[in-house]
Amino acid sequence: MSCLRAVTAMVGAAVLLTACSVHPNDNTLPGQVAVGDDGYTAYVTFDQVENLVSNSTVQMGDVVIGTVAKIVVRDWQARLTLRLRKDVAVPANAVFTIGQKTLLGAQYVQVDAPAKARGRLAANADIPVSQTGTYPATEQVLASASLLLNNGGLSQISTITGELNKTLDRRVPDTQSVIRRLNRLLGTLDANKEEIVATLESLDRLSTTAVAQRRTIVRALDTIGPALRTLDDERATLVDTTTRLGKTSVKGSEVLTASSEAFLATLGALRPTLGELAKVAADVPDALKLLVSLPFPIMTTSNAVRGDYANLFATVDLRLPTLAKNFGVDLSLLETLAKARAADAGGAPVAGEDSASMKGASPSPGLPEATPSSQTSPSPTPTPGSGCGILKLLGVC
Repeated sequence: MSCLRAVTAMVGAAVLLTACSVHPNDNTLPGQVAVGDDGYTAYVTFDQVENLVSNSTVQMGDVVIGTVAKIVVRDWQARLTLRLRKDVAVPANAVFTIGQKTLLGAQYVQVDAPAKARGRLAANADIPVSQTGTYPATEQVLASASLLLNNGGLSQISTITGELNKTLDRRVPDTQSVIRRLNRLLGTLDANKEEIVATLESLDRLSTTAVAQRRTIVRALDTIGPALRTLDDERATLVDTTTRLGKTSVKGSEVLTASSEAFLATLGALRPTLGELAKVAADVPDALKLLVSLPFPIMTTSNAVRGDYANLFATVDLRLPTLAKNFGVDLSLLETLAKARAADAGGAPVAGEDSASMKGASPSPGLPEATPSSQTSPSPTPTPGSGCGILKLLGVC
């Protein structure tokens, strides 16, 4: 027995000397619920845990279903490790709240199933802050009761209510109208909040750009100063010009009003012409190019004039059929005219024509019949290779 007492004393001394900070709740106490194989772990995050400690109970419907195994602080929030009984079906969307058994009793974690329970809480589930809460603590209840019993703030509320009644006296309809308008304004602002946010973001970008270009803006303001002074010096002239322009506009309006019928009639007369012009509108640009393309096409003018010389490639067609077609002359009429001239000159045959057939040919209609003269001079004998071509046909040579 003396040895047992000595050992106990030594253990107590060791604890006192080496583990002064040991707290009973830092270890699992005997008789705790769901701390063994009959339970599973879940993690719950609270904004605040008041005076909750480890080994506190977890209750659901006034029945203990688990134990608070550990409490740690993470990101300014309390993270609780709970051990819950496997045989109790806790909904996945259950609400965890820190409650208090009595006014001065210990705190515990209350589990409440929502009206529309969904699923079942799985092992190692992480319950967010949105599913947690806290009942009023004893300190808060006593502080509220003290404030009420000591007339805390009630006299001020009475004063505020009296002044508000005086302000609204005989102004209730106006106040109601203001509230309705304010409600519509807030509704409109809420409906256009995306546009408002976009506008604010655009203003932010504009401000950033303005800050980056502040030197340019300062120079522009310094430059625009003399321009504004000039406008100020010419203000009388500008006002007079604007006044005269207004009078001219009035006169022009009167003229248009007086001649509106004639103007509309003119437009009606121009409608067919404009309609036809619209039909060939696609060809007008090409026609204008040809109009201003002499002596070179406007598209190749830069290639035609090269410094001190010009490039010109031309094809001249002097064939008789081409000339006759271009000048609108009938070749048969030219031949008849040539034959008539040859008959007047002494019956000389045209080159390339048979003299016998020429003599036997009847005169063309409208031309006098050629009569042979006994004193006609003999026709000159043509020299080989001296043909006159078209001039011979026209009777010029």
